[in-house]
Amino acid sequence: MSSPTPLAMLKHVHHGAYRCRDAEQTRWFYEDVLGLPLKLAMVFDEEPGTGRKVDYMHLFFQMGDDNFIAFFDAPDSADEMMFRPRHAFDLHLAFEVDTMEQLKDWRRRINKAGRPCFGPVDHDFIHSIYFVDPNGIPLEITVRDPSYEKVVEEDAAQAHDALKAWTAQTRAQKEALFGAALDMRGIDTSKTDFSKVKEAMSQNKGQAE
Repeated sequence: MSSPTPLAMLKHVHHGAYRCRDAEQTRWFYEDVLGLPLKLAMVFDEEPGTGRKVDYMHLFFQMGDDNFIAFFDAPDSADEMMFRPRHAFDLHLAFEVDTMEQLKDWRRRINKAGRPCFGPVDHDFIHSIYFVDPNGIPLEITVRDPSYEKVVEEDAAQAHDALKAWTAQTRAQKEALFGAALDMRGIDTSKTDFSKVKEAMSQNKGQAE
């Protein structure tokens, strides 16, 4: 049996997208404070995929590598609980700068803008400062330690063994927590009738409202 043609390697993160309380407040923070220019502010009245009628704005801010961080301002379906600060284990976004001096400059800039910022924290292979955006999203700015390449190379050599040992250590605990949802490998969705999926999603949202 011949091997399947390899797929193109995924590259970059075109955008990560999050909810925001307010488009203008978010623009102030990401454009005026963090210096990421607003490139797109698109208004729509229909939810992609379901066709459900909803008014929202989709914002895109451009980073230094031409990728984006994006936001949805959808007040009709928003709730203040959505914007409570998350734990960094649940969600966070890390940017990168080139030098420790730049990292400290950013710490001063963010503190002056009224957003508490702490660090640098030494993670051995990187050093990071931490703060929270106006939408409760934990953010990080990081700089690579001189040992970065060496640490990554050494860790890569044993990463799969470390993962195997961790899986054995935590499997029983996770089975009790998550049941069948713990392992969904081998489910082929290539022939799924997604029209039925969209119909079910619309019905569920209608019931929730």
